[in-house]
Amino acid sequence: MAKDYKALAAEVIEKVGGKDNITSVTHCVTRLRFVLKDEGKADDAKVKQTKGVIDVVHGNGQYQVVIGTDVEDAYDAAIAQLGTGFGQGEVPADDADAKDDRSIMDKFSSTVSGIFFPFMGAFVGVGMIKALLVLLANFFPDFAQTGAYTILYAAGDGFMRFLPFVLAASAADKFKTNRYVAMAIVFPLLYPTIVSAVTDGTAMDFFGIPVNVLNYATSVIPPVIMAWLLAKCEGFLKGHMSKTIFSLFGYMLCILVLVPVELIAVGPVFQLLGQLVSDAIMAIYSVAPIVAGMLFAGFWPVLIIFGMHAAFTPIVMNNFSVLGYDWISPLSWGCNFAMAGACLGVFLKTRNKNLKELAGPTWVTALLAGVTEPAIYGVNLKYKKPFVIACIASAFAAIPIVLAGVQRLAFIGVNLITLPALSLFPGGWGVPICAAIGFLGAAIGTYFFGFDDSMITDPSLLEDAE
Repeated sequence: MAKDYKALAAEVIEKVGGKDNITSVTHCVTRLRFVLKDEGKADDAKVKQTKGVIDVVHGNGQYQVVIGTDVEDAYDAAIAQLGTGFGQGEVPADDADAKDDRSIMDKFSSTVSGIFFPFMGAFVGVGMIKALLVLLANFFPDFAQTGAYTILYAAGDGFMRFLPFVLAASAADKFKTNRYVAMAIVFPLLYPTIVSAVTDGTAMDFFGIPVNVLNYATSVIPPVIMAWLLAKCEGFLKGHMSKTIFSLFGYMLCILVLVPVELIAVGPVFQLLGQLVSDAIMAIYSVAPIVAGMLFAGFWPVLIIFGMHAAFTPIVMNNFSVLGYDWISPLSWGCNFAMAGACLGVFLKTRNKNLKELAGPTWVTALLAGVTEPAIYGVNLKYKKPFVIACIASAFAAIPIVLAGVQRLAFIGVNLITLPALSLFPGGWGVPICAAIGFLGAAIGTYFFGFDDSMITDPSLLEDAE
């Protein structure tokens, strides 16, 4: 039977303290992410009991309600009841000056989530197209010379090529400034004359100030910084101009000031910093790659449960921009398969009918769709040992990724269905080995060492036990 999302949203809103306790709400792939004025007013136990809710997570200054892959329907229902001013991380006007007691890390993670998650659907969609083209070009080499390939490649690559514009709009929404003005400021980064200057090596200056023109296609940090600067510039001018004067000259002044700043200082500086960060991570990784890879992969599930994995998104995106590929995220690929395997181990071991009905579709969803939150919160974390075993399997699964030097060329999902495409990336021979170690290691480990029915204490699962 279909979920009643209206009722689900109403219950969650009530149990987190009501509308008056909510500052904003957004969502990622599986979670509603609330920023609450007082988390002490939220009743975790009652929220978890709500039909359609898998679990509750506290992290990054957010009250995260795990729903599942249909979270967007729940989000739409919540916004319909709260009002659009609460959506996508926007703060209602009454709370604009409210004191924010979150830690710097919480604020950073919340900002990253608010900027990157709104366009993740498009990001994954174009990544899947690129994966499909990799497969087609590999098995049908002549297809790469056709017009159809060119058109489909443009469909998959165009989003990444003009990513700065997307980031400018999303960051403007997060920083509560005009998205179209933010895009107008970022457009010069990819303006044909600027791009030609980069290609031809043409020297450029701004009233005698040298401009170091660079390739900003797929750049990540400069568009976000410019949207933030626009919000500050807009706020300053509005505080010193009448509404009439600002409507005539305000945004013109913002563009006149910020575009030169962008091309002279912000762009070059943050391109350089991005390169330095990437080089530093590579240097650390080069000292003990297997150990570093195993630690990263082993703790990745822990980062997921606290919602902190999003903090790595800018680093991954910067790698795509600077290197043309990413080597960090492949280290975590074994996690999806390990969580599916641990859940399968519980499914095979338990004789409890209710738990089988829960674990069965959950491990399949994790394996085929790469959506691990239901497996993590619904089964593995609940019984602890399956989760620990999955973390260990995830760590060992990173070894073939390190040895193969896997390079992720496109942002596509990680699951059994996309495994053939992932295996065609440079170093891709390590990917199926990674998947096998993660999945089989966690499944076998959980079946023999991580679970038995004596661990079931939930009354709802104990009913009708076999």
